[in-house]
Amino acid sequence: MTTEDTAPGAPDAGFVRRALADADLNALRMALYQATGDEELLTLELATVPMYGGALTQYVVAETDRELVTRKALDFLLAKPADFETTAPTDAELRRMYEAFRAEQLDERTWRYRRDLAAFDEHPRLARWTDGKPEIPAGFEVAIVGAGFNGIAMGVQLKKLGIPFTIYERRESLGGTWDINAYPDVRVDTSIFLYQFFFEKNYPWTEYFARAEEVKAYLVHIAEKHGITDHISYRSDVTAATFDTGAGTWGLDVTVAGEERHITATAVVSASGLFATPKRLDAPGIEDFGGEIIHTAECTGDEDLDGKRVAIVGNGSTGVQMMASVQRRAANLGVYQRTPQWISPRDRYGDPVPPETRWLLDTMPYYWNWYCYSYATLRLDGQLLQEPDPAWKAEGGQVNAANDSYRKDLTAYIKAKLPDRPDLWERLIPAHAPLARRMIVDNGWYSALLQDNVELVTAGIERFTPTGIRAADGTERDYDVVFTATGFEVQKYLWPTEYRGLDGASLEQRWAEPEGGGPRAYLSLTVPDFPNLYVMYGPNSQNRAGSLIVWIETWSRYIAESLIHLIEGGHKYLSVREDVFENYNKRLDEAMLSLIWYDEGSKDKNYYVNEFGRQQVNIPWRLEEQHELYERFDPDDYHVV
Repeated sequence: MTTEDTAPGAPDAGFVRRALADADLNALRMALYQATGDEELLTLELATVPMYGGALTQYVVAETDRELVTRKALDFLLAKPADFETTAPTDAELRRMYEAFRAEQLDERTWRYRRDLAAFDEHPRLARWTDGKPEIPAGFEVAIVGAGFNGIAMGVQLKKLGIPFTIYERRESLGGTWDINAYPDVRVDTSIFLYQFFFEKNYPWTEYFARAEEVKAYLVHIAEKHGITDHISYRSDVTAATFDTGAGTWGLDVTVAGEERHITATAVVSASGLFATPKRLDAPGIEDFGGEIIHTAECTGDEDLDGKRVAIVGNGSTGVQMMASVQRRAANLGVYQRTPQWISPRDRYGDPVPPETRWLLDTMPYYWNWYCYSYATLRLDGQLLQEPDPAWKAEGGQVNAANDSYRKDLTAYIKAKLPDRPDLWERLIPAHAPLARRMIVDNGWYSALLQDNVELVTAGIERFTPTGIRAADGTERDYDVVFTATGFEVQKYLWPTEYRGLDGASLEQRWAEPEGGGPRAYLSLTVPDFPNLYVMYGPNSQNRAGSLIVWIETWSRYIAESLIHLIEGGHKYLSVREDVFENYNKRLDEAMLSLIWYDEGSKDKNYYVNEFGRQQVNIPWRLEEQHELYERFDPDDYHVV
């Protein structure tokens, strides 16, 4: 019998050695130290590996000690007792290990932010009652709008607390983005070891960058495991919500399976996310086109592309991700690019998780925790790329040393992927700096451009014709199918629901006012005059590095803590104070000016920057500062009634 035929729980030494050969040895040494208490492992020499042109630094076990770690791990795994029990480290132990992991000293704020990144607690970022669960007031109910990552995270918090809730999902199944999107080769562009809930330990992902089907299956698993499924009302579209000041409740108009209903809730959590409303291509003549026009968010997966003349309009994340798959099926493919993007390689993108690695994650105590921590801390230095250095620029640099180095590295990557094609280099190398816009992951995009059936069109679209597209240079091309990879209306956080708060205030109108600069919120979550209303993934919520899911968990905890304050204090509602809201957004806008997103080569064609010229998507503060803002709910920031 071969090693591959043996049961994963009892492999031979060869199988284990293959697993260790592909392991993150720095993560492995910390897991091994935690499992054995072998102090030698904390004193090993580390080496640094520059990544992304030196913009990021990975800490690895030095070559001289790699065999030592491998040997110790092999011995432990082959002799590990069947009844080995894991224990969570104390804070002092964990801080010591964190500092040894990257040979650094953590200040107090950094330690508090990082504490939960390795996810040793059963449920990191969980809200808790002050002194045991009190009696929940009669009729207290939370309405959650949307059953994607945000809605499920919020549901898990409320389920743990025993607070009644219902999730209203307009579609027939949960998953949000991962239920909606079915365009060719749709998958996450962040490592799955960051793009996951950290209260679910060591989910058996099959790829390092999971496809949509697997992400949706994961969310179904989470919802079923944590008892959320029974709280979801499908085919339920919340069309309007009005706050009743006297009662302290929201009245929701909900269309449930075509039937109009009026529902009362104490609090409303909008969990529809940033990417919920497709942005339509606005081009002359588009209504006259005789072929199919399909927004990528409306793909079904059953599109007939074989032998067809196809166009993809847009080269953002979606357009780039789908392009190679479409190219292989289409007779010819036109790729319409408005603005060049920085399209970068990503380690292990598209690769399956090998059985040896899966076995090691399942078998080596604490390895999953440290593997996730390794991914999380590697990306932290990416924040440096977003911070222009005036002294560097005064000497002729473009942003700062790290960003300029990364630009050089990415430029070399483009030229290497397109050898002997300087005509393409000129059209594909962006003028803006890396990270001034969203970075795109290369899913075979450059390679597909070199295929005989692909044409890159950069002249712009003059108009659609009945049979195709006329470019601005007058060239007409005929198509059967046009995919519009034009993104989403990111300013429509709550659309199409109309929210009316105190004294009939309209949130949609408030966010449309030019003097306000578009959508704004306090901590991205709350708005004055809209009591007990929370927006997850709201204005200025996107983190500068690391895991988005960490912040989804963090927002859900903060919201849950505010509800705890209401219930424990016997209050009806709370509304963020106007002065707190204004001061926060003033500081936010000032901090934003020192960062890269207002780059002249990008801000006019960047979904981060809205029609009023305000950066409304990202948060400007570093992760440690961002964590401090959400670390605890402060009732002094709110009017409490």
